[in-house]
Amino acid sequence: MNFSHQTYRDQFVAACLTGLPDTAENWFRRLDDVVNGVVVAEAVEADTTGEPPLRSLTALGDLGALGVQVPVEYGGLGLGDGAACLVVERVAQACASTAAILMFHYQVVRRTLAFGADPWRDDDLRGFATGSLIGASAWTEKATTKNKENLQTRLRSHGSRLILDGEKTFCTGLSAAGVVHVLAETELDGGRQGATFVRVDPKDPGVRISAAYPLLGLRASGTASVELHGVELARTDLVGEPGSGRRLMGHNHEVCLNPGLLALGAAAGAFEDACLMVTGRMPDTQPRTGAEQVRASLADTLVRVETSYAYAALAVAGCGEGASPVVSSKFKLQASAAAEEITGELLHTVGSRGFLGSFPLERRLRDARATALMGPSNSLIRDRITDHLLTTDTLPEADHDQR
Repeated sequence: MNFSHQTYRDQFVAACLTGLPDTAENWFRRLDDVVNGVVVAEAVEADTTGEPPLRSLTALGDLGALGVQVPVEYGGLGLGDGAACLVVERVAQACASTAAILMFHYQVVRRTLAFGADPWRDDDLRGFATGSLIGASAWTEKATTKNKENLQTRLRSHGSRLILDGEKTFCTGLSAAGVVHVLAETELDGGRQGATFVRVDPKDPGVRISAAYPLLGLRASGTASVELHGVELARTDLVGEPGSGRRLMGHNHEVCLNPGLLALGAAAGAFEDACLMVTGRMPDTQPRTGAEQVRASLADTLVRVETSYAYAALAVAGCGEGASPVVSSKFKLQASAAAEEITGELLHTVGSRGFLGSFPLERRLRDARATALMGPSNSLIRDRITDHLLTTDTLPEADHDQR
């Protein structure tokens, strides 16, 4: 699939693999084989049908990619969150939909490691490690506002039982998931604790999953709604303490496991595709590198791609346990906004064939646009970044009249 050795990724790859043994690089070479084989082969079909890329997920699971963060004692690779970021970006170069499922799965793995309860934590981790269990999250609702205020999904206690009711929308990976972490307003023992994550089995008779959404981009990401009607749970099904939901959401944002990685991969994939097309190395294309406009566009686009990867390397290096969520938020904003510009420009670079659905660039464009809209949306991220800027001491003091 690649036009050339992607030197623009080197800093990002190094940041993701910092502190890991050489065996990690060997494993990523095996990942390249799976991506360039199974994932590339299924990407077009999955985008056309909208069905989850099950062959790709199975191949990735067999390789151990779903357990990249899971400690070795549970059967995982034990490579951590940085390696998980690299897996998502690399898979997104071939199929952003498959990568989206992985990204949200990795968020569930991270949450399970930190906050999982004894009765199910170890079994889930072993399932993640073998690839037999995929995780998804259900945060979003139709009426929620910033920071998931005004949740209508409710978890209430009835004696020793807990009952969950509500509806969640835009749940990525839901079609392939074997476990779902649902965010609900919690009212236990007559008191109101606030938002809490709870572990739900999608096969529970009270769970109803809709058909996958007919999305413009990320069509095969298994994004759907889930209705919850009288789902009976135990207190051990809570993920973290009652009322800890927003703190756990913040825990998710301590690392770069967000749609910025999908955007990064989509931009890189689009650039490689465009290079193949304008050099006539992709079937049914003719060389166009003699045109001054094409040459200038390729140069500008390469610099934009390199800039995105350099920023991603800084973000990955600056993230980790206890890091400010604004770091990963800035990365998502930069990567997704850049990917929209890059893919749009490349459509013009390659000429009229770029607008044909039989070539991959239009899929890259749709997927890149989707990353900007995925939660948290770029408009919300800009609001968060500005709030952070105005409430820190980073603003200069006006010690004289600067008018």
